[in-house]
Amino acid sequence: MTIEDQLRDALDDYTARVRPRAGLADEVLRQAKRRRTVTGLATAGGTAVAVAAGTLFVVADPLATDSPDLGSVGPAAGGEDAGETTPQEPAGEVTVPLDPGALPAGTVPAVPYYDGGVVHVGDWEVPFGDVYAFRVLTEVAGGLVGLADPVPVEGAEEQGDHVLWLAARDGEPMELGSGQIYDIGVSADGTQVAWAEHDWSTETEDAGPGRTVVYVADTRTGAVLHELEQTGADGPVGTVKGFLADGRVVLDSATNAPGGIHLWDPAAGTVTPWTDFGFVNALAPGGDVAVLHPGGVEDRPAVVDTVTGEAVRELGVREHAGRDAFSPDGRHLALIVANPDTPELGVVTPSDPTGADGGGAAALPGTLVVSDVHTGEPVLTLDGGDPGSVVWEPDGSLLVEMWADNRTRASVVRCDLAGQCEAALPEDEARDTGYPLLYTGR
Repeated sequence: MTIEDQLRDALDDYTARVRPRAGLADEVLRQAKRRRTVTGLATAGGTAVAVAAGTLFVVADPLATDSPDLGSVGPAAGGEDAGETTPQEPAGEVTVPLDPGALPAGTVPAVPYYDGGVVHVGDWEVPFGDVYAFRVLTEVAGGLVGLADPVPVEGAEEQGDHVLWLAARDGEPMELGSGQIYDIGVSADGTQVAWAEHDWSTETEDAGPGRTVVYVADTRTGAVLHELEQTGADGPVGTVKGFLADGRVVLDSATNAPGGIHLWDPAAGTVTPWTDFGFVNALAPGGDVAVLHPGGVEDRPAVVDTVTGEAVRELGVREHAGRDAFSPDGRHLALIVANPDTPELGVVTPSDPTGADGGGAAALPGTLVVSDVHTGEPVLTLDGGDPGSVVWEPDGSLLVEMWADNRTRASVVRCDLAGQCEAALPEDEARDTGYPLLYTGR
């Protein structure tokens, strides 16, 4: 029996034992034309190499005098000699049967992350001391902004204040705002940051805050550029979700029951209702496309063109888009697809953006699928591990929080769209905060 025959037999046996990945619930995705990675044989020196659905097999010929360059052969699910990876354009759908514990060590994240009382941004370190969790950490034109959560007080009706920080590369962190701040938005050029502070001392009939003040500030100076006060029935409207390309700010309602999405035009001083959807799950960095949710438990979110207001495609009820689901160029969308045997889903609401309260898809084991934003055609599937929050790096690589040991431990995995993966942060004990491991300290 030749080496090729032995390899084919081993490959057939392996394929029969690999569990199928979770199906995609969305009808659009089911009907999309799929280009799958094809099993093939190649020889390098005296070594036969097979690539099948993102898995690398190597059968060595003992008579060979040279060795193959494995870095040039297909997607890698692990291995000690995988080396550094370079993000590549996808050539069709790639499925990686991921084993996070077997991945080679890579470079640290290229996005801001919090570790040991310090926020790291490349070789820049910003001391912050002991922060319970950062709800958001992102680079801006002036340096970085971080929204820090208070330490929760169990059983208390009122919790502490969130604090929004601006850190410049040439100065100490400065406080931009504090209070009940649930999210922030950054303009596409990184020069402006928007946030809202909700005042719950009075409440509306639908149990929302009676007063909300929305701000836009210059990230290079910290100076407030625009301010909007919402009171009475409009008091809950103001949770900032991001900027559209034309500079308008997208606002959600601060109530748990979605009350619709609004647009604030700082230049005109107007706030107007926008779309029939309930709230925003994710907004692309350029502001031209978003994932919006109608609000009901059985309702399906949709990818929406923010310029026309038209739905591009509908997502499945078990597909969840986190706040950072869109790639930097807005071309790809990373979704957590809950496994079919998981319990019935709740709704990921503005007050529970990560699903940490147990009601959303992000709180359930699933498979990570990266697809084309407009067509829904799958590009990359990470099948294995227990994916949580997702963050994209500037070069288009994907950082995925991977849980282990009943979600008591976690690591951060980096993959490019060609399926090359490595460990960006090693597995460690995970703090029970409900926010990404990148943001919560280790």
